[in-house]
Amino acid sequence: MVCSTSTSNHSTRQYMPLPELILKTSYHMLKQPITLLGVSPISPIVVESALLAAKEAAAPIVFIASLNQVDIDGGYTGWTPDTFVRYVRDVVRRLNVNVPVIISLDHGGPWLKDRHIIEGYDLDKAMEATKKSIEAAIQAGYDLIHIDTTVDPHNPNLDPETVARRTLELLDYAEEIRRSLGRKPINYEIGSDRWVYRDVEYINELIRYVVKGIKERGLNEARILFVVGDVGTKVSPMNRLDVCKASQLVQLASTYGLFLKVHSADYVANPTEFPRLGIGGANIGPMYADLMYRVVKKLASMEKDLARRGVITHTSRIENVLYEEVLKDGRWRKYTKNPEKLREDEFLMGICTRYVWCNSRVDEALKELFTNLEKIGIDSRGTIVNELKNSIKYYMKSFNLEGLTTRIRVGDLYEGK
Repeated sequence: MVCSTSTSNHSTRQYMPLPELILKTSYHMLKQPITLLGVSPISPIVVESALLAAKEAAAPIVFIASLNQVDIDGGYTGWTPDTFVRYVRDVVRRLNVNVPVIISLDHGGPWLKDRHIIEGYDLDKAMEATKKSIEAAIQAGYDLIHIDTTVDPHNPNLDPETVARRTLELLDYAEEIRRSLGRKPINYEIGSDRWVYRDVEYINELIRYVVKGIKERGLNEARILFVVGDVGTKVSPMNRLDVCKASQLVQLASTYGLFLKVHSADYVANPTEFPRLGIGGANIGPMYADLMYRVVKKLASMEKDLARRGVITHTSRIENVLYEEVLKDGRWRKYTKNPEKLREDEFLMGICTRYVWCNSRVDEALKELFTNLEKIGIDSRGTIVNELKNSIKYYMKSFNLEGLTTRIRVGDLYEGK
């Protein structure tokens, strides 16, 4: 929890984690379904844009930090969990943001960090590395931990019982760390849209095994809030929520007192369906790297025009720098084997830039771009922030989050419950 608000203060008194408190207050007390928006912290500009959007919309914001992005080794952003939380706190103070800011670990599990795959970790090593990452997240003050044990390169056909057993091992460890630090309860998220089994019954079995295991292990304070399932969403400009599948999973989750969380909500064409169906949370990530890339390309075109007119003598070469650094990073191979496709496919290049926005060479080129356009009075950084902020506010409005912090009052929170 990053900022202190009336809701977060009440959360402390009630011993209820902030994400859970906001959702249950909205659904049960205000009778106003919402979908918490999770934004991937791809770069400082994205983080700042999300915080400004939350401030202007009077809405809570969730940052979903994956192991590849933010981890003990710095990830591709350079942030560790501790330095990331500190950075968010600093921006909150600087921008005078007074809304709930929730920090979450996204896809915390074995083989869900690229290094686990590249270096050929076995199960024991992958689980041990994941435990260290979870420990660092809890020490830093994360509010929500996604435990995802649905991936195994050595056994792609994992059954629900195996997934549940590994989930419980990590959950047990996380709770041991939390208690040893004297921290209040936090929320957890289980399951994944990446699981090879996408049948509702498999999700049901997973929840059932986990709930049973929590009781058997005496993990009474382990508060699971979300379950993730495949609802047809994928990172694509043609993205669309499968309303029928989502409805089934929302109903299933609710029978256990949980909320459905949707991943890969990037570009989704029917966002107003999310709160209408009762979906508790949705994550958006690569889309904001792509949007940032498209805005930068437009700015670079203006910069080239300045060079043609002799207003500036050197350009930043930002487009070339981005291409070269994305190529060097290598994770573009998740999408294509042909490096030339990166130049030809703007969308592919856009989503792959998420790996390099914090790269020092890219950062230097961006600063040069900003300096060059300042010569004609253009605030390039402000232009990028504004585009990102408006996109995030669009989803906040679609998810019924706009004005939420003015609707939730201390006196409303679980009176008579």
